[in-house]
Amino acid sequence: MSGLLPGTQTRALECVAEKFVVDFARNSGAMRESWRSQHSKAFYQRLTKEFIGQSQLQKWALDDVLLDAPEVTLAMLGQLCQRVAKKHRAMVKVQESMRTRVSYDVPEIRQQFVQLQQLLAQRIDKLEIQLNASDMTHLGLVHCEQVIARWQSGHYSAFSPAGRCYIALQELYWGAFGEALRFGNALQTTELIEQARALAIRQLAQDVNASVRTRHYYYEWLMFPTTPEMMESKEALAWLGDDCDSEKHPVSFATTQTHQGVSLGMPRICSAMRLGSAMVDEVFN
Repeated sequence: MSGLLPGTQTRALECVAEKFVVDFARNSGAMRESWRSQHSKAFYQRLTKEFIGQSQLQKWALDDVLLDAPEVTLAMLGQLCQRVAKKHRAMVKVQESMRTRVSYDVPEIRQQFVQLQQLLAQRIDKLEIQLNASDMTHLGLVHCEQVIARWQSGHYSAFSPAGRCYIALQELYWGAFGEALRFGNALQTTELIEQARALAIRQLAQDVNASVRTRHYYYEWLMFPTTPEMMESKEALAWLGDDCDSEKHPVSFATTQTHQGVSLGMPRICSAMRLGSAMVDEVFN
């Protein structure tokens, strides 16, 4: 197992930066969305301090009133889009969030808003040119193997067995693998998803020292290792799965929202094959 501290493991996840920028766009200003739980909100607030603390806008983050000012949030979002978010999925989601915002009455702020929209459009166009010129199936397969290798080497050991699977799938969803799904044809997409499914099921079984068909009670899949940082790991997982719906994504919901009751659709006894396959379908379909 890796010697990384759990907190370090969480911060090292590529999906954290991508999702954070999307959440910042959704949760800044008047169009703020509600959080599913205090666990998600607490982790997001810590991330905000860390990411904003790395920028020249740090002084604005010290004043909650100023942080809500539209000119401040737009400036911060612009920096985050240039400095933190790297992938096409995150950029598109930020762009979609911007389209739902109310128009600004102050001319200077409206101009700032237009400039940010133009920045996003340019970034997305540039990314799409690069992606269309790439062998996305190859990049997706390589990324999948890299993520599973990190899982196997203990990079996600701070989480429950099911949580490690969800973390790995989120890394794929927000990264090059996810881009390959967005830009590939139906056959390529199916090939990539089935590769991810097979590798995830195999590693999930290895994590509990069982065959892929050996069934375990659900709480064995959801049990976190006992460490001083266990609460932070739970909050991180809750935040990553904040969009999960208990009916549409029962396995992912039970895996990430461990502070709530287990969803009805979560099998009470299940194998790595059933758990991993269901989670792959919930994340990518």
